Amino acid sequence: MHLRLVISLLLLAMAARTMPQTPVAPAERSRIISDISHAASQVATLSCDFTQTKTLSILTDRLVSHGNMLFSRPQKLRWCYTKPYAYTFIINGERISIAKDSRRSDIDLRSSQLFKETARLMAGSVTGQCLTQEGDFDVTILADATTYVASLRPKAKRLRTMFADIRLTFDRASKCVRQVVLTEPSGDTTLITFTNIRQNLSIDDKAFTLD
Repeated sequence: MHLRLVISLLLLAMAARTMPQTPVAPAERSRIISDISHAASQVATLSCDFTQTKTLSILTDRLVSHGNMLFSRPQKLRWCYTKPYAYTFIINGERISIAKDSRRSDIDLRSSQLFKETARLMAGSVTGQCLTQEGDFDVTILADATTYVASLRPKAKRLRTMFADIRLTFDRASKCVRQVVLTEPSGDTTLITFTNIRQNLSIDDKAFTLD
């Protein structure tokens, strides 16, 4: 399992189309994080489609892929690429399952502190609750009339070697994340934009197992 992909997935969220430019004051920052966390706590399930665009300094063309995501509280997540290749990543409690083509692998989170931490962050970031995990990130909030942007700078050395900055963009009215931008130390970026977002609909538990 490629660790960069795992860490990328844990910072799944949904964002707006523009990046606000004005940092908010500390008191306002605390209020915004509290409001986003409260909104996240009301989300029992989440489903959406996504488009992922990877920009590499060594390539002139961008790498674009598509798929869908399912989330169910407290710690069930299915991240599935459908185009241009098939790849499925599932967290279900204490287990991670990965499927690509005919190959499959399973990881017991109890045997790996790294993957256990990864799963915890993934489950929190899907709805935006990762903003309260300030032991893991330095968080700056920017705002404009329609969006909030949370800039997360990793504190742990392991994360800093993979990402210089992680930006989650939230719809200001719904407090729902609409887009995530991952910037690596090299300057390469991954943009994930979410569409067809549906909250608190029934999701069959079978969706979080591999066939």
